[in-house]
Amino acid sequence: MKKVLIGVAVLLLIVVGAVLYVGSNLDGIIKTAIETYGSKATQTQVSVADVKINLQDGAGSISGLNVGNPKGFTDANIFQLGAIRTKIDTKSLTGNPIVIDELVISAPQVFYEIDKSGASNVDALKRNLQASMPASSSEAKAEKPAGGEEMKMVIRRLVVEGGQAGMRIAALGDKQQSVRLPRIELTDIGKKSGGATALEVAQLLSDAMLKNVKGAVMGAGVQQYLGKSVDELKQNLQKGALDKLGGAAGGSGDQIGGALKGLMGK
Repeated sequence: MKKVLIGVAVLLLIVVGAVLYVGSNLDGIIKTAIETYGSKATQTQVSVADVKINLQDGAGSISGLNVGNPKGFTDANIFQLGAIRTKIDTKSLTGNPIVIDELVISAPQVFYEIDKSGASNVDALKRNLQASMPASSSEAKAEKPAGGEEMKMVIRRLVVEGGQAGMRIAALGDKQQSVRLPRIELTDIGKKSGGATALEVAQLLSDAMLKNVKGAVMGAGVQQYLGKSVDELKQNLQKGALDKLGGAAGGSGDQIGGALKGLMGK
C-alpha cells in the first residue's frame, strides 16, 4: 500500500509539473506555432516579437507579427500586423478545440507592390497560400502530429481594423501612395467543422486580408499597371503622349517629355 501511495504521489507531481511547465512556457509555444504554421501557409518568413498569455484571465496579446514578402519583391514584409489582442474561453483550455472569444488586430500595415514585370506581391502570396493547402484528405491526415490529434480552435469573433496599405509600383519609380483599408469582421471560424487548425486559420486570415487589400488598391487605380511590364507601359505612355500632341510626329522632345510626365502623374 505504501508503494502504491508513493506511486500515486509521484504521478501527481509529474502531472502538476507538466501543467506548470506548459503554463510557464505557453507564450513561447504559441510564438513558435505562429511562426511555424504562418511560414508554412505563406511560404515566406513569419516572425513574432512577443507573446503574452494570461491563462487565469483568458487574455493575451501578440506584438511585432511580420509576414515576409514573397521572393522577388522589394520590401522586407508584405504585412506588419501591429497590436493583436485576444480573449480566450478558459473553460475550453483542457479540451479540443480551444475557443477564442475574440481576436482583434489593430492598425495593420500592408505593403502592396507591382514589380517591373507587372506582377503583384498580393497575387504571389495568394498563390503560395493556395499551394500550401492539402490537395486531398490523405495529405491532410499525413500532416497530423504522430503523437495524436492536432489541436484545433474556434474563433467566435475576429476583427481587423485601422489598417493602411502602402503602394509601390515599379513603373512609377519611387512614387508611393497609401490607402485606408476597410474593416474586416469574421465570426464563428471553425465552428461548423469542429474547429480549425492553426494552418487553416492562418490561411483564412491571410486570404481575407489579401482580398481586402486588393479591393482597396484597385479603387486607387493600380489595375492599369497589373500584368504589364515597364517597357510595355512606356510604349503605351509614349503613344498616349503623341496622341495628346495631336499625333504630330514632329513634336519637340520637351513637349513629348512633358506629356509623358503628365500621364505618369509626375
